[in-house]
Parts: sequence; structure tokens; C-alpha cells
Amino acid sequence: MTLLSNIQEKILKKSPSIETKPGFGTFIGVFVPSILMLFGVIIFLRLGWVVGQVGLSTALLIITMAAFIAFVTTLSMASISTNIEVGNGGVYYILSRSLGIELGSAIGLPLYLKQALSIAFCCIGFAESLHDLMPAWSITNISMVTLGVLTALAYFSLDGALKVQVFIFVSLIASFASLFLGGSEFIPPSPETFTPEIPPSLGFWAVFAIFFPAMTGVESTVSLSGDLRDPGKSLPLGTITALLTAYALYMLIPIFLVQHVSIDLLASDPLIMQNIARIPSLIILGIWGATISSALGGMLGAPRTLQALAEDGVVPAFFAKTFGAKKEPRIATLATFAISFCAVYFGSVNIIAPLLTMICLICYAVLNFSAGLETLMANPSWRPRFRIHWTISLFGAILCLLTMLMIDAGAAIIALCLVITIYLVAKRRELSGTWDDIRHGILVFFSRFVIYQLAYSEGMARSWRPHFLVFTKKTEGYSNNLLHFSQAISQSKGFLTMASFLPQALESEKQKQELKKKIAQDLQKQKIQALVHILHAEKITSGMDQMIKNYGLGPLAPNTIVFGGVHEDELHDFAKVIIESYQNHYNIVILCENKDSSTHPHKDKVRDIHVWWDDKHKENSELMLVLTYMLQTNPQWKKNRICLKSVVDSEIARKEELAKFQTLSINKRLPLNAEVLVSQDTDLSHSDLVREFSQEAEIVFISMRAPLASEPIEEYANYLQSMTRIFSQLPQTALVLSSEFTPLDNILR
Repeated sequence: MTLLSNIQEKILKKSPSIETKPGFGTFIGVFVPSILMLFGVIIFLRLGWVVGQVGLSTALLIITMAAFIAFVTTLSMASISTNIEVGNGGVYYILSRSLGIELGSAIGLPLYLKQALSIAFCCIGFAESLHDLMPAWSITNISMVTLGVLTALAYFSLDGALKVQVFIFVSLIASFASLFLGGSEFIPPSPETFTPEIPPSLGFWAVFAIFFPAMTGVESTVSLSGDLRDPGKSLPLGTITALLTAYALYMLIPIFLVQHVSIDLLASDPLIMQNIARIPSLIILGIWGATISSALGGMLGAPRTLQALAEDGVVPAFFAKTFGAKKEPRIATLATFAISFCAVYFGSVNIIAPLLTMICLICYAVLNFSAGLETLMANPSWRPRFRIHWTISLFGAILCLLTMLMIDAGAAIIALCLVITIYLVAKRRELSGTWDDIRHGILVFFSRFVIYQLAYSEGMARSWRPHFLVFTKKTEGYSNNLLHFSQAISQSKGFLTMASFLPQALESEKQKQELKKKIAQDLQKQKIQALVHILHAEKITSGMDQMIKNYGLGPLAPNTIVFGGVHEDELHDFAKVIIESYQNHYNIVILCENKDSSTHPHKDKVRDIHVWWDDKHKENSELMLVLTYMLQTNPQWKKNRICLKSVVDSEIARKEELAKFQTLSINKRLPLNAEVLVSQDTDLSHSDLVREFSQEAEIVFISMRAPLASEPIEEYANYLQSMTRIFSQLPQTALVLSSEFTPLDNILR
């Protein structure tokens, strides 16, 4: 009893006193229902058969493996249940509050269905054992009557149902006493007792699969957590004590049987316990008690799981309606009766039985996974009164998944697909809970690891892509062309940050967070994934300057800044911001728009993407090729050709330029359409030709020069102003300035 004492000491650590509420204690509320779920028909009808099939040594190994999975899961369940106030729904409640309502419902719905159908299984098993005494009644009729009586008991009185379980518990003790007091003949052990020949049709995992359900069902008692006086203490203490008690008995019975019955007889006679018991009728009473108790346990637990699902909006709300002083979920009880009745009426659910077993193991795996992650992350909110090491829980999760595959890989895959389907449906319905879960903590935990790895590694040019910082004005709206332009290039594969500046500070941080949330939701509706940053700045340019100097997280800092045209009302300060951006090694894109500009391609006519090559600033030209290539791979832009344009002064120069562009297209694997113009008119400037030959473009990319080292701010401001005015009559125009630190040679290798 040392282990039990340590467990109890852990659970009953001194903690702040809480006001006790009316309800059931550990023994009646948890231990008895748990032990009755563990003592099912398998212990009477299949335990001896397991020994006869594989021998005592392997049988004890199978029992230990099954018990170990159940024990680790129980430890994980106890750890979680002592960290939160467990409400109705038991396992579903725990999972939904830990991993979110979507995954909770994906596990909760199949778990409820398993609980409901297990009631039918037990009723049919009871009917088969009673049929010999009542041959005039069919098994189906006996099952229906049994189901009706159990439903009435659970419907009208939970208190009465639990008290009935106490009488069943006593009958089981009597049947076990009758067994151990019987067996007058002693058979000395032989080698065959430990390792008999296994029939070719039955291997280790086949026998394990038949026995494993005997060690399941403890999790269903957690559904009664809302009816307990102190769930935080009763759940772990009651379930762990019940599991250890059941394990001890499951180990003792095979040892007793091989001392009094031959291996051949154990394998061939499923009712051998009745034959060697001191009072044989008590074994039959035990079989009846085991089937009835399991069915009654399911009838008590399943409706409360359905009730919790209804309270969270996963199923219609009327299933959550309660009645009576104890607020019993009678509508959910009737729904459970209906499902069980259908299973009983049609007589067999053997086709879906392996699937339901897989669901139970999936539930165990997710429970262990949840507890392991909570312990591993060690958030301040994780303060369970019962602690286990995270490796135990995660090992239990892996063991559950491996066991599923070993038992039936096909059924395991089907069960997993069912859970994923329910999860996706719940996600699509956009169910939301009013509680916090650990999903955010999981993302932060693993993101931290990835960010540190990125920070410690050298940046690889092959993995380079633009991470945009987009400056917008609040008055322009949050769906402006800057964001659509940046999203069209990044296609949700790079980071996109929207920065907006408010001239007046908001009254509180809460207001700021609500505004950020609203903007993010609006952007998501437009299929724009962006981080939203709101900053108070009386002057927009001062806010930009602050962001450029301070924004970013290590390797995830932006590398490309997108501006919405030149801010002529703050021209001097804007030029200073551009200079500051360049000196901080950012790529710069100034998107100049006319009244009809749109970053969505025109549908009436397919237009080209124009890129004007600049030999003086080759790095700008190469960056424009990278950006336009990424833009052209967007499905909305795939019909728009990239047209590379240039101006020369002779036909010979035109041929040389075309050859250069053709080589560039082939060597760099870029889908370019080159067009070289010849102009000997000295009165026409380069900008005049751009305006003339890009009027029908969808968007025009033009290089702009970098600020000179000793150039006055006013001079560069005038340059920026002239550039935007010169090209103001074009369609949408992107002025591009590349950072000298952008690895363009390696990107375009």
C-alpha cells in the first residue's frame, strides 16, 4: 500500500480550503463505478481463455501491458483533473478545456457514441447469459427490457443508480470469493503452463486485442465529475485505487486458475470459473453483475458527456436541459437510450466494434498528449495537485498509437479519419469557447525553439523571401491596395505586418487590442494574413521612423518596407524615413496609385506586368524580377506576362540587349518577354518613353536611385517628389530600391 499512500499524499497536499458542495464522495462516486467498469464480462468469460491460448507468462504480460496503458492514462487524467475544476462531460470537458473545443468535440462525439453503444453490448451480453434460464424470451427482447429498466433507473434517480452499483459491487466480491474458495484439485506447474503452443490463427496481438477492452472504461467515470463533492480529490484517488485493485485481481486469477485447471481446458471452456467455484451460481451472479454494472455505468456517464457537448454548442442545446434537484440530464438520457435501443434491436454492432475500440485508444492518446504538453511547457497556470513527469504522459500517448496500429491498422486509420473529419467540421462551424486553452501556449513553446534555431543559424540565400512591413493610414481603410499588393507577392508564405498610426491615443490598452482584433478579422475575410500593429503618432513619419528602428523579432524582422506613395504633406520627413530605411538595410517599395488603380488584375483584358530594366542600378532590376516572378506565380496573376523593357539608341544596341535578356531568361529560369525600344529623339527623356509605352500595363515596376552619402535631405525629397509626379499618369507603379544586403546573386543563381 506504499504506492497508494504516496498517491494519496500527493492528492491531499495542503491547499486552500474550499467550501464543500453536496454530492458523492470518492467511494460511491468514483471507486465503485470505476471498479465495475473494469470488472466486465471478460474477467469471467475470457480471462481463462487468454491463459489457455498464450500461457501464464504471456497472459500476465498482456495484462500488465493493458494495465500500464490504462494506468498511465489515469495518471495523466488525474494530473489534468487536479489542475482545473472538472465540470460535466468528464474526458470531453478535460480535452476541450486543454486543447480547444474543436479537438474536444472531435474526441467527445465518438467517445459519447462508444459509451452509448457499449450499453447495448452489455445488455446483449446479459441477455445471452439469461437466455438459457428463459428460453421463451429472445435475446433481443431480454436486451430491450434490460435497457428499459436501466434507463428508468438512471432517468429518475442518479442516487438510486449509484446505490444499485454498490449492491452489484458486493455481488462481484461474493463471486470472486466463491472462485478463490473453490478449486480443490491442485495441478503442479509444467513448461506448457507458461508457454503453450499458440494456434497459428491467434498471435500475441490478436489475444491482446480481445483482452484489452477489459482495462478500459475508467475514463467514463470522469463524466460524473459534476456530481462529485470534491472532483479534484475524488477523481484521481478513486480511479487510481480502482485500477490498481483491478490489476491485482487480474494478475491473481490467472495464477489461481493454472493451479487448478489444465491449459487445454482453460482454452476450450469459457465457463470454467463456474465449474471450479465453491458456489457456481455466484459466478453467474457475477457475470450478470458485471454486464449490468457496465451498462449502468455507461447509462450514467454517456448522457453527461452529451450534456457537456450541448452546453458548448457542439450538438443542439436542448440536450443540455436538466431536471430535478440534482439537475439530471434526462433528455440526454433518452437520446442515449434511443441509440442503445437501435443497436440492441438490430442485434449486432460487430462491424463498428473495432472502430469504437480505436476511438477509446485515440482518446487515451490525446489525454496523455495533453498532460505531457502541459507539464513540458510548465505555464504558470499549470499547478496540479497531482504531478507526474511529462515523459510518462508522452510515452503513454505513443504507446496508445502503437497499440492501435498493432491491433488493427485499418480500423486505426478509419478512426483517425473520423476524428479528423469531425475536427474539420467543428473548425468550419467556428465554434468558440469562453475559456482559455493551451493552444496558444503550444504555438509559443515550439515557436520559441524555431526562432532560436533561426537566430543561431546563418541566413541561407536559397530560403530568402520578402517579409513585408506595410505602412497604411487609418483613413485609407484597412483593405487598401498596399496590403493586397503585398499579399499577392507573399501569398501567405512570408511574414506580412500592417502598421497603422493614430494621431490620437486610444483611451485604454483594451481599446487598442479590440481594434487590432477587428482589423485582423477584416483582413482574414479578405484572405489577407497579416500581423497588425497600431501605434500612436501625431505625425505619420515619426511613427514610421520608430517602427523602422525598433520593430522585429530576431530573424523574423521585416526586410522589405512598402509605402503608399510619397507623403507630400510631410515631404522632408518622408525623405528622411526613406533614407533611414535604406541605411537600416531594408528593401523599399513605394506603390504609387492613380484613381483607377487596383492590385487585382483586370478581368476584361489581360495586361502585362512591365519591368523597366536599369543598368545603372542592376540590383534594383534584379529585385524587381524577383518580386514580379513571385507576383506572377499568384493564381490571380498567372495570365499576366512579365514584360522586361529597355530603351537604347541604336538597332545594334537593341539586338545586344535582346540577346542579354534572352540569356537572362534562360539562365535564371524566368518567364520573361523582352521588348527593347530604339529612340534617337533627344527631346524624349527615359521617363517620357516609360509613360508612352506602359499606359496599357497592369502594373509598372521602375527602379529608383539610392540616397547619396552626402546628399541633403531636401535634394532627395525633391527627387522622390519628381519621380511620383512624372509617373502619376501611369497605371499602378511600384518604385523599387534594393538593399545592398539582399543576396540577389544567390537568389537568381
